Amino acid sequence: MHSLIKDLKARNLINNITNEEKLIKALEKNKGIYVGFDPSADSLHLGNYIMIMLLKRFRLYNIKTLALVGGATGMIGDPSGKSAERNLLDKTILEKNIAKIKFQLEKFTNSQVINNYVFYENMTFLDFLRDVGKLININYLLEKEIINSRLSVGISYTEFSYNLLQGYDFLQLYKNDNIAIQAGGSDQWGNITTGIEMIRKNLGDDNIACGLTINLLTNSEGKKFGKSEKGAIYLDENKSTVYEMYQFLINQSDADVEKLLNFLTLIDVEEIKKIMQAHKNNPALRVAQKALAKAVVVDIHGQQKYEQALHISEVLFNGSISTLNQEELEIAIKSLPATKLDKDEIKIIDLLNLANISSSNRIARDFLNTGSILINDIKINDENFLVKKQDAINQKFSIIRKGKRNYFLILWNKD
Repeated sequence: MHSLIKDLKARNLINNITNEEKLIKALEKNKGIYVGFDPSADSLHLGNYIMIMLLKRFRLYNIKTLALVGGATGMIGDPSGKSAERNLLDKTILEKNIAKIKFQLEKFTNSQVINNYVFYENMTFLDFLRDVGKLININYLLEKEIINSRLSVGISYTEFSYNLLQGYDFLQLYKNDNIAIQAGGSDQWGNITTGIEMIRKNLGDDNIACGLTINLLTNSEGKKFGKSEKGAIYLDENKSTVYEMYQFLINQSDADVEKLLNFLTLIDVEEIKKIMQAHKNNPALRVAQKALAKAVVVDIHGQQKYEQALHISEVLFNGSISTLNQEELEIAIKSLPATKLDKDEIKIIDLLNLANISSSNRIARDFLNTGSILINDIKINDENFLVKKQDAINQKFSIIRKGKRNYFLILWNKD
């Protein structure tokens, strides 16, 4: 068994392989691997990161890696895992998304990046029917779970065609770019096998095209990994701060952290076992979660940003916000739930209710009487206290802390 495949299996990454013998042969012949990325948003998120890491794992073994951005397929939308028709993206928005996703893939994977629109920009509809449609039988497509599951509720010809486009991508890359392996999430099995069938029909049985699918990354509750209560954790720092990413990772459960270390980091499998043993010896220290957060944040944002996130976390949970520098303060502000005020002052009880820190005057008084409320590091006990814009940081914002770990941002908008 190839040592790369052995490592992937040890990490429990592999869901299925179309033909392991062909996979080994492709690796021995220095054939490349590709992964497709959907430009439906203007940034990749942590849920996509598993496939980015897969490309990195292959690069460690000096195997060619290619990231394919779905400029053409993104115009249609992948029906895989969807119970209803997807809304089509505006072309202008799609082009902006493609440019940003391409930039991220070049940055994070160090791979060749291709927009699959180049395969179709000069192809007419008649060309598509003759050169692509002829390769695949309708009955073959109807047996696909991604299509069969939609027949009862209906599927448009547009989405029905998606499978053919992704299959044709594989054929083009196999013929022209020395790519013999396609990888994707377990929901991509039907699309991957269509590509292999096209290659067989076009080039004959003597080919080494193969595919592998990766287990979907879900938590112990069965939910897809990569989303916080606020939504997806994006790789673009302008959409999700480094602090938000760090907090999301450091707060992963004990039940999930070993899987995440295996899926999302390049830490050696044996080293992960040692980390988990140290974690089990004293779970309160959160050794495993700290290792996960450091590995992922450093890989995405760099050591300096990781140290920023660590410092912000230490200050917000154990220290004083006055020790944050301007850049750290701005990161923290972006990460906190915010309430806007169009006035110069407000009673503390009214503010606690308005910002959803308390749900009633009685509960607000309880917080104040027990010393649970601090504004810009100053403890407030007086229920008649007036919170004023003139006392805000830079006369723009105030930070309320409830207890030890809950922070809220007040934005003063009135000029």
